[in-house]
Amino acid sequence: MRIKHLPWIFAVTAIILSSGYTIMYPTGAPAAKTGSPGDGANCTECHGGTATTTPGQITSNIPAGGYVPGTTYQITATNPLTNAGKMGFEVSPQNAAGAQKGTLVAGSGSQLVGGTKYVTHTNANTTNNTWTFSWIAPAAGSGAVTFYGAFARAKPGPVTLSTLTVQEAVSAPGTAGPVTGPVAVCKNATESYSVAVIAGATSYVWTVPSGATIMTGQGTTSVSVLFGASAVSGDISVYGTNSGGNGAPSSKTITVNSAPTQTSSIAGNGIPCQASSQLYSVTNQSGVTYSWSVPAGSVITSGQGSNSINVTVGASNGNITVIPSNSCGNGASTSFPLAVGLLPSLPSAPDGPSMVNLQNTTASDYTTSAGADSYLWQLTPASAGSISGTTAIATVTWSTGYTGVAEITVKGLNSCGESVSSAAKSTQVLNTTSVDENSAAIRVISAGSNGFITIQMNTNASQASVLLLDISGKVLCNTRIPGQGTHQIGQNLKAGVYLLVVEAGTSILKKKILVI
Repeated sequence: MRIKHLPWIFAVTAIILSSGYTIMYPTGAPAAKTGSPGDGANCTECHGGTATTTPGQITSNIPAGGYVPGTTYQITATNPLTNAGKMGFEVSPQNAAGAQKGTLVAGSGSQLVGGTKYVTHTNANTTNNTWTFSWIAPAAGSGAVTFYGAFARAKPGPVTLSTLTVQEAVSAPGTAGPVTGPVAVCKNATESYSVAVIAGATSYVWTVPSGATIMTGQGTTSVSVLFGASAVSGDISVYGTNSGGNGAPSSKTITVNSAPTQTSSIAGNGIPCQASSQLYSVTNQSGVTYSWSVPAGSVITSGQGSNSINVTVGASNGNITVIPSNSCGNGASTSFPLAVGLLPSLPSAPDGPSMVNLQNTTASDYTTSAGADSYLWQLTPASAGSISGTTAIATVTWSTGYTGVAEITVKGLNSCGESVSSAAKSTQVLNTTSVDENSAAIRVISAGSNGFITIQMNTNASQASVLLLDISGKVLCNTRIPGQGTHQIGQNLKAGVYLLVVEAGTSILKKKILVI
């Protein structure tokens, strides 16, 4: 019996050996036959021949931007071989070092081998050349993953290799942090702005207000910005970017300032009077300080730095000038001319008689010189009479009952005020109508002896005034002597008639004296 069946056994063995892979692995390829660098082997070990590389045999629904870790995707393997025989495949997701990346999940007509590292067919046949299975993407940071695949048909038969490389999807950068840098800037100034490193950003995109220019740093965390003459206020913004998109931006509102514009006209009196207090001002601008200057001799008493000043006006003409300034610099200056109205100059001392005798004079004229518009005359004491006139000439009308010394002064007047009083003109007022007036306390002892008049004083006054005049009214002596004792008056008196007046308190001597 055994000998009789031997030919059949040999025949079956020959068929199995001649069928090769198809007969030996009809339900899937062994692990590590994808042709990857890590596997180091492919289907030619069983199917023979030399493997060729054909792109596009492995496809997927993974987006062009890359896979998202932990997401499940569909992978499709297609065997394009057209020769006769059954078709099979094997695919594995690996990195360049051959390590498994992600997890395979078998689909219809496929199975896993080598754990979850390889997927292959379950039943090779002549009609099914496409297999779809799932792949769960690996953890974040895995980087690029290559699907290596080997495809065979019959034995001996051709073998093709194909790959699909996918990148890990990159997430858009995080939200930008606060922008740091000055909030208020000046036109024509260069300022720096920065932002902290943004997570995931490979570059930084900055935008600036109209009229501003990014000079350096675009694409980095810090930029230098020139705010030109036409720059306007607005936002400086920045956001991070990478291959995954743009992050949320952060903005900082910037106020662009200019140096102050020229001030308005100066409000104030252009023809002030000397020594007067005046107010000068310009329209106020917010954030602006004002630097004032005034003509020589004038003094700013308050307001320097503000838009309004008080000035005590000096004697010099000139300009009041103001310069506006702020943190961005100075604006154009504005000047206001002053034509100072001067006070009258000091009048000269009045010129007129130094002595009047009411016996023959009731009024006297006095003159002065000064460039005043008018004049204010004054007579003291008031009991001496009255003075009239507003020009450089005034007339004194003497009181008939007054004798003694009178003083005349004058002030110049104009629209700015009055000058100080001039020096006084002293006039001795006499009345010789009833000249003989004796006093028991005052006696004339001798007249003309040795050219002197000798008088004896015996009054209660400490001093007495003495006035000696000749017959023409010329004052020969005007002095003061003690109220007691003997005194000589005059010197080298010639023959003639003289008038002597001595007053000591209530004691008065008026006497005509004949010198022979």
